[in-house]
Parts: sequence; structure tokens; C-alpha cells
Amino acid sequence: MEIRVATENDIEALCPLLTEFFAYNAELQPMYCSAAVESGEYPKGIIESENADFIIAADGDSIVGFIHINQMETPSYPAITFHNYAEIMAFMVTTACRDKGIGSELIEFAKKWSRERNLEYIDLLSLANANEANIFYDKKDFITTYHLRRYVLNG
Repeated sequence: MEIRVATENDIEALCPLLTEFFAYNAELQPMYCSAAVESGEYPKGIIESENADFIIAADGDSIVGFIHINQMETPSYPAITFHNYAEIMAFMVTTACRDKGIGSELIEFAKKWSRERNLEYIDLLSLANANEANIFYDKKDFITTYHLRRYVLNG
């Protein structure tokens, strides 16, 4: 297993896993997420960015896990303390490869990626009902810093 930053050569192999990720999210949150087939435009844009990457777990020619990570900074408002940080936008290990330490290796690589950029912390947003994922994040010492609340007006 190789954990590394994706290149344009990885886009084709990333697309099926991203499609699986979209379907998983749509199943958990059908009101807000849609199953979609990834064409390659999303990973291409991230790979070409200077402030974002796809970190992948490659098993030969197959990609079995990924993290989409962005370098971020807080808005410049007087009432907000300025921070440079990383944000994990998407993270998945394919179902067949879970419980083999791949997710842990991806998280460790994301920490290294963030430290190399002198970032202060890593944020991620997880679905409230993604129970397995949230247990994993707890084990990896991600703490809850706020709760996003939503009031649905029409429904």
C-alpha cells in the first residue's frame, strides 16, 4: 500500500471511488446529497490547485482510499482570531478495504501534509449519522468544536 499525493495520472482510478463516496453520502443524507458519477473534473481541479490535494491510498493500479484536503485561513474579521489551517473536504476508504489501517495511514499523511505547511489544525465536517466515521474520528483525536444546526423551512 502506498500513501501519496495524487497526480493527474490518478484521476481515472479516483473516479469510481468518488462515485462510491457520493452514493454513500446520498444514502445517509438523501435530502442534501445526491449520488453522482464523477467525470474527473472535481479531482482534476484539486490536483491542479496549489492549496489543495488528494491524498490517496494506492494498491497497485487501484485507489482504495482518499482524502481531499485544502489549506484554509479564517476570514479577516476583527472578532475572529486568525488561523491558517487544513480542512478535510472528503475522506473515504472503500468498504472492502476498511479495518486494515488504511484510514489511519491517510490521516497521518494529512497531518504531515498540514505540518509541512505550518498549519495550526485540521478541521473536518462529518455527517451526524455517519456513525462508523464519527467513531473513527474520535479514535483519531478529532474533537467536536461546534455543532451545525439546521431548521428546515419547507418540509
